[in-house]
Amino acid sequence: MEEVDRLVFNFPLFKDYREKERFLKVVGLLVSHQITFEKAAELLDMRLDELAFLLDKLGVEYSLLDEEEARLEKEEAKRILEELKREGRL
Repeated sequence: MEEVDRLVFNFPLFKDYREKERFLKVVGLLVSHQITFEKAAELLDMRLDELAFLLDKLGVEYSLLDEEEARLEKEEAKRILEELKREGRL
């Protein structure tokens, strides 16, 4: 446990140990898909864009989808939108 304490203490963000520990726990829950991105931002009292920026700078990947899955989702969304437009429902 000493090593974990040392890692938390040396974490470069936040001044207070408890803030550092809370951030690392929440990020752990996020990347293990235990909480949503929105819930993580809420628990950290951060705006969504602030948390996204910070995680990006730290190189933390948190998406539930990998790149291929995201591409497929985007293509399907475009297909549905085009279909709705053709049917006059949009």
